[in-house]
Amino acid sequence: MKPLALRLPTPRMLLLLIAALSLTALACASSKAPGGRALRVGVAPGFAPVVFEQDGEIVGIEPDLARSLGERLGRRVVFERFREDELLGALERGDVDVVMSGLSITPERETRVLFATPYMQSGQLALIRAADLARFGRIHTLRRPGARVGYQSGTTGERFVATELSLATSFAFDDVEAGLRSLRAGRIDFFVHDAPTVWRIAGDPAQRDLHGLYQLLTDESLAWAVRRGDAALESQLDQAVAEWTRDGRIEAVIDRWIPVRVTVH
Repeated sequence: MKPLALRLPTPRMLLLLIAALSLTALACASSKAPGGRALRVGVAPGFAPVVFEQDGEIVGIEPDLARSLGERLGRRVVFERFREDELLGALERGDVDVVMSGLSITPERETRVLFATPYMQSGQLALIRAADLARFGRIHTLRRPGARVGYQSGTTGERFVATELSLATSFAFDDVEAGLRSLRAGRIDFFVHDAPTVWRIAGDPAQRDLHGLYQLLTDESLAWAVRRGDAALESQLDQAVAEWTRDGRIEAVIDRWIPVRVTVH
């Protein structure tokens, strides 16, 4: 029997093998570890406690969930700041991959973007001065002729005021803080905004001068938006919401940022 001839790899073969192994390792690393293609998340950080800025950092319910999403997908999360009315345009242009900024699902928005499964049920609530509880403590007083109602521009609260409170005198504000200043100064009687905002303000011991009327004025679903045609990312978001709803992660995040919630049926 002839001895078995052992053929040693040439230097060129070794280089090709090393290159192939390096590419394989790089592909695995980029798919499993944060640091590959970034997940660009569009936010309008003026909606505490859902998404806002604190000491230069984007924080809140949706930023916490966005970071969990990045870990789940193995992608580094980058928050891109926009005004509320710029978010959908930024998504359509491809400036961001997903909008996670307290968006309510509306028919108008559904013509422009794809919404994932809602992660939270919400709606509009009214906030008043605690000193005016006897005068304005009932929802029907919102509809009094001459009632002064404030809202944030570009929100579903604006639509509610325009369609349902036609007898009221309405005032638009650029952000929540401007509306609250006007409410405290007595220039408006009510400030209408999303439930998470009112829950947090009215439940804050430092803001006992304000009182929330805990009867939802609208029925809304908060969800994350992706570009039309990006069914792959939409499916990944749907899977994340389903799993986090089952294991309680979403509820835990919401409870962290809204420690007190009141539901009135």
